[in-house]
Amino acid sequence: MGDRIRRTSVYVMGLMISVNLVGCSTAQIHTEEDSEVPQQLSGEKSRIVSDGSQTPAAVDDLDTAIVETRHFYTGPPHLPHPAGDKIAYLTFDDGPSASTRTILRILKNNGAVATFFVIGNETSEGKSLYREIVAEGHALGNHTFSHDYNRIYKTPEAFMRDVRKLDQLLERTVGYRPDILRFPGGSNNHLSWKSGGKGVMSKVAAVVREEGYQYFDWNVSSTDAAAPVQDRDMIIDSVLSASKGKKRIIVLMHDNTYKTTTVEALPVVISKLKAAGFRFDKLQKASFTFQFLEP
Repeated sequence: MGDRIRRTSVYVMGLMISVNLVGCSTAQIHTEEDSEVPQQLSGEKSRIVSDGSQTPAAVDDLDTAIVETRHFYTGPPHLPHPAGDKIAYLTFDDGPSASTRTILRILKNNGAVATFFVIGNETSEGKSLYREIVAEGHALGNHTFSHDYNRIYKTPEAFMRDVRKLDQLLERTVGYRPDILRFPGGSNNHLSWKSGGKGVMSKVAAVVREEGYQYFDWNVSSTDAAAPVQDRDMIIDSVLSASKGKKRIIVLMHDNTYKTTTVEALPVVISKLKAAGFRFDKLQKASFTFQFLEP
């Protein structure tokens, strides 16, 4: 009886959504959002169920498309961290870019791993860089597809649409969807207020957690976003000074074609953090996290 009631409720909800969409005028539906509806509801792709297996979705499986909101991770296994270590999590936002391969080479030469919070790049080069990041043993995190504050921070639903668009691209490209995420601007950014109002980040953060993601801010900033091209020594000094007295650090850096001084500073940052007793690891859902805003 419970299953019958649940299916009936889902059907009614689907019918209500269909009626609402039909009732909207063309001018009320944004062109880009409207173009996503067939992809979301077509059922052409297989869907991942709770045990991690994939099952084909029926073409007319509208109910499943509406209610399937939980996020199931299918990527590399998560490993426990040894207790007592000083751990540095180097993170790079906004890639892939023309700097990505240089960053990967520096990490490899210095025996360090990192986490890349990437955005959407559907070019063949972008997809190749996603694969290279994973092949080199680093972690991928979702940084939204568009990184467009005005679009993603309108509503929690708008944010999740953009996240899922990148998830789908990464799943097609590297074979899995990340279960870690970083908000553009961080979880307490004020630029989001312009499109979504002052309370939007609390709402978005709550939905992100409900969907099964862990989000990460940072407790050490390289300050490479404080200027178009930050001074190399300023980047180094900022990381080292902010790392003092901490056993777990999440270091914010950027993977950007024009931020050449970040790339120049990286080998020195790695060397000095090693000298301070840190080892390097990549973020995973159960890792130490630092969050500016908790929903």
